[in-house]
Amino acid sequence: MGKISKSIRAKGTLIAIGILFFSCFVSTAITTILFLVSYDKNINIREAHGIFSSLMFLSFFLCVALGSILLYTAMRKITEPIIRISDAAKAVSKGDFSIKVIQQSDDEIGTLAKNFNLMTEELNNMEYLRKDFISSVSHEFKTPIASIKGFAELLQNKNLSDEDFRTYTNIIIEETKRLSHLSSNMMRLSKLDNQRIPESVKTFSLDEQIRKTLVLLEENWTSKNLTLEIDLDQISYTGDEALIQHIWLNLIENAIKFSKEEGQIFINAKKFTNHIYVEIKDEGIGISNQNQARIFEKFFQADHSHSKEGSGLGLAIVKKIVEICGGEIQFASGLGRGTTFKVHLPVENE
Repeated sequence: MGKISKSIRAKGTLIAIGILFFSCFVSTAITTILFLVSYDKNINIREAHGIFSSLMFLSFFLCVALGSILLYTAMRKITEPIIRISDAAKAVSKGDFSIKVIQQSDDEIGTLAKNFNLMTEELNNMEYLRKDFISSVSHEFKTPIASIKGFAELLQNKNLSDEDFRTYTNIIIEETKRLSHLSSNMMRLSKLDNQRIPESVKTFSLDEQIRKTLVLLEENWTSKNLTLEIDLDQISYTGDEALIQHIWLNLIENAIKFSKEEGQIFINAKKFTNHIYVEIKDEGIGISNQNQARIFEKFFQADHSHSKEGSGLGLAIVKKIVEICGGEIQFASGLGRGTTFKVHLPVENE
């Protein structure tokens, strides 16, 4: 019985059979009663046969009429949710993603309604993210542009001292770099959103790549007197070298940025049978519980005191690259206790 309740075809077939039997039973009962009422013992067989034939025709007509009415009513009941879903689909096509279809059945139409509601919920979330993305982009570009405009206007002052001139031009240069960095990251993220597999695959030394990344960022970590604790296995990895390096650049740069003066950063890389494990840990300010669910969102920055040092796209890029490589990224953090990022990248068995 449970299988029948979950199949509209089975229910429709049973309804049709039930209507057929019911219609035939009712019409036959009516014609039988009419025949018995009109039957006269004094009439001959030919007249009785004529009356019976007329009543049989009436029975057939009643059966068809009653069956048609009942079948129409039943089909209307079945098609009502389909019409509701169709009307809802028209509303969605006009941009209304808040609409919901209420259908409690467990059959195919109930499943369709459930999936339709899931679709509108996802579309509504995407619309929210799109608006939030546009708002964030506008804000991220507006701030440095306004800063450049303001300091450029100050440079028009002929009585400006040499020291102020250097200060203002340095700010304009820094804001220009910030805009360039933001544009590059947006283009990179846009490209990654449409990329499913690594583009340029080759075998390279992953541990050496991490060391080169530390050299690139040497000025950053030496300026804060940070101590690096490094434990790297010799790891030969086959993948997109340029793409993978963005992972270490972003994660190590973040670890440096949010570390306290004279703090420590731990970097471990291990190779196992079917995957590579890289851990990057700092003892910095950490991430609050309320912000942890959003750190991979585009333009989200948990620590606004460092907002001028980044665009909030770094971790979104890292997560996308890890997904393209078929891996996963995890993290653990707490306010004042630092943050640990763990990257797992799959490797093919040799």
